[in-house]
Amino acid sequence: MHRSERALTLTCVADQSAPAATLHEALVAMFPSATITRVDTDVEQFEPEDVDCAIVDAAVNGVDGVDVVRRIRARGFAGPAVLLVDPTRALSPGDAASAARLGVRLCSLEGDVVSTLATAVTDALRVGDGGGDGTPSASALRSLRQTQRLIAAGEIAMRLQHSLNNPLAALLAEAQLLELETLPPDHRESVERIIELTRRVVEVVRGMDGVGRP
Repeated sequence: MHRSERALTLTCVADQSAPAATLHEALVAMFPSATITRVDTDVEQFEPEDVDCAIVDAAVNGVDGVDVVRRIRARGFAGPAVLLVDPTRALSPGDAASAARLGVRLCSLEGDVVSTLATAVTDALRVGDGGGDGTPSASALRSLRQTQRLIAAGEIAMRLQHSLNNPLAALLAEAQLLELETLPPDHRESVERIIELTRRVVEVVRGMDGVGRP
């Protein structure tokens, strides 16, 4: 972290429900070094101080998301905001215009939600602070890139596991069957060595499970 850079702070404004938990977990996964708070009972609990970006659910306690943004703006929050849009219920032209006036970036809850949300938050921060070094958007972008690298590494490790598991299992089984045969001492020693080394590689492949977890 740069000396002049403070920790990124995000706030989820959402109901206490499974979608709210999913939203929170998605942000934690994509921005692991950020401080992420939740306002999930009443928008009146929203404290605008030191919040870099507010992520607002499509509806909070039955109140339309655009109205929720209006309320947090009225409470003094002038920072970047992202509004999650329910793909089954499109915004009316009036709400879409209001969202634009309120300076809200829209993010649809369909497709690859995690990636789309991370991009929306980063873009909203960049517009809000200019994207200079030491800004919240710079911090968010570095965190996002690091997480994306870890995810990519995890996907590579997973594919490698799938590619190696079957051949290793077959090699170990063949060597163990060969060990049951009557073999000259030097051959038996070689087979035992093959079994030992194969088991060691199997353990290394199993250890790939943790690769890519932020």
